[in-house]
Amino acid sequence: MSRYKLAAQLLALAMFTGLALWHYLMRHYDLILPPALLACGLLVSLPLQWLGRLRPALADYLMLVGALTLFAIEAPGCVNGMLWLGLPAAVSLLVLSLPLAVLLNVALVPAWMLLLGGTHVSLLTLSMGWWLSLSAALVLSSLDARRRRALLLPQWRRDPKLPRQALQRSLSIEIARAHALGRPLSVLVLYVPQIDQADDQFGTELREALSHAFSHAVVNDSRHSDLLGEYRENVFCLILPNAGESGALAAGRRLTATVATISRPETGPLESFSRVCMLQPGEATAHFLTRLDNAATKLLEPLA
Repeated sequence: MSRYKLAAQLLALAMFTGLALWHYLMRHYDLILPPALLACGLLVSLPLQWLGRLRPALADYLMLVGALTLFAIEAPGCVNGMLWLGLPAAVSLLVLSLPLAVLLNVALVPAWMLLLGGTHVSLLTLSMGWWLSLSAALVLSSLDARRRRALLLPQWRRDPKLPRQALQRSLSIEIARAHALGRPLSVLVLYVPQIDQADDQFGTELREALSHAFSHAVVNDSRHSDLLGEYRENVFCLILPNAGESGALAAGRRLTATVATISRPETGPLESFSRVCMLQPGEATAHFLTRLDNAATKLLEPLA
């Protein structure tokens, strides 16, 4: 459950509880039961959502039904009954998508007018209510558009591994640097069969989740100078500057144990297979990339 949903439900719980206590203190005993039941329902649903035993959508619908019920009970007997109209309008905008929330508020206008009658409903109150509703809708629409733009950011801004083109550029730079400085360079080619199989068996969402978890685990267990990227689809390369063959082999064993700690019910613990390609003195970039391609192909052959 997101922090946004948790904050909204805690706020609703506090409001329902406070309203029930207010009616008790004011001796409005006939009005205590609805907010008290809603508070109890939310109080039970919060730990169930936290444990994954209850879908958050059910708690959202409980909040919406509670807001509508409280409005129908509280507004007719209140001097400023139209003030209660903001409760179902705000809750619907929080728990529903923007088009559904606006459609619900429009569809319920006749019911509100019939319930409140001419005592509370006037042209001024209706115009103010619609102005506030439209303003809230525009604000939420702009926030949702901003969120969607954030989701469309390049994958490398949200994922620690480099995209394919960036990995190839970084690899060419590291090869030239290793030749210029006379230092070793190794590349660890990694293959995780569960990531390859997840897309076919369980869909893209699980494949992306496993890929992100694998990338975070490898990056967190590597040096700051090491660079991880997806060399081919489902085949990854970890560039190890200033690392010889023995150091790359040790890194491969360490990462195999680290990746095995990632587990999902659909796939079980992840397995990783690796091969080491070490840059030879004076070796051309094209020849090294060919050996890298061969290493990636050999990783796939036993499991083809």
